[in-house]
Amino acid sequence: HLAEELERQGFMVSHIILQDGPHGGPVCDDHTLAFLQNKLPQCNGYLAVGAGVVNDLTKWLSCERGSFYAVCATAATMNGYTAANVAATLDGVKSLVVSHAPLAVFADPAIIAGAPHELTAAGLGDVLAKPISTADWLMNHHLLDEYFCPFCARMINDLEPTYMEHPAQIKEHAGPAIKGLFDALLYSGIAMTMVGTSAPASGGEHMLSHTLDMMAMVDGAPHDLHGRQVGVTVIFTAALYERLFAMDQFKIRLLPAAIDRGFWGRLADPVERQYREKLPLLERMAGHIRMRTPAWTAFLQSSREQVRPPATIKHCLKTAGAAHTWSDLGCSRERFLAAARHMHEIRKRPTIVDLAWLLGILPDAAESITDQWLTT
Repeated sequence: HLAEELERQGFMVSHIILQDGPHGGPVCDDHTLAFLQNKLPQCNGYLAVGAGVVNDLTKWLSCERGSFYAVCATAATMNGYTAANVAATLDGVKSLVVSHAPLAVFADPAIIAGAPHELTAAGLGDVLAKPISTADWLMNHHLLDEYFCPFCARMINDLEPTYMEHPAQIKEHAGPAIKGLFDALLYSGIAMTMVGTSAPASGGEHMLSHTLDMMAMVDGAPHDLHGRQVGVTVIFTAALYERLFAMDQFKIRLLPAAIDRGFWGRLADPVERQYREKLPLLERMAGHIRMRTPAWTAFLQSSREQVRPPATIKHCLKTAGAAHTWSDLGCSRERFLAAARHMHEIRKRPTIVDLAWLLGILPDAAESITDQWLTT
């Protein structure tokens, strides 16, 4: 319908419907980008009509070609609409590609409210990552001197009660909760654009979701929606923080010097490159912990003020009809635990996951956290 309307307005329009991947919907990777580059002509601008993958591929293609893009959002399913980055798979590894923000985001409230529930519930899972991502951001700020923007970190604070305190409205697709959720996703993306990184909205919880995606790529199995996976792993990482806050003695146990190459198969080389870049950063973090520096104390204090208890996150997701157990994601307990034990190996930026390894919480606590919080 949009293509027809644009043609009536005198625009020259070429449109394409993305093909599904081998295990469901289309994927955002370097192979699909190359397909689009060969398929679509150079033009002044591109319009994405859809949500996550459609938006990211259009954004990526338009940036590569130096053209603007806009998006017609169809669901409150993720925070990438307004973000100037792309969550892409490069050489099989989940990566962050610097791109550009859209010229405009269009959305019909009736279409957003009427989207399939699994998409809206995925958006809830994605936005609930914010307290964990902020705490991880503070960790990198205090211990590794990463830039931190208090304004961007607070950007969606006033919106959080509209969906966190009314999850039943998310399940019913009614009331201000849907609008609050969609607004929070938009502002979350804006925060990432302002800072220039994914730090305001992506932390350790995203590592477990990305690991599940990469495992699916290695063995050819399907995986669930990004936001549904993130929601479940927010509970897991909130439990890691809970255990951190309960500690009164901090003993360092350095991470393994190399990744488990047998686990990663054909992805081992690119995964190991990222992991090796992270190890010196973890040495710096370990130094702060050993010396109980003011930076370590400041991180503990500031992160306590950010993180929600795992019980609060689980109640919100469960009441909203969102994924909150490993079985909701269509994977076995063993597969989920495998992801939990290997997620520290991807991405060079440290998160609570790496800190939990340094302090000896992981990998030993993976089973007990999974059984306590993610089984029923």
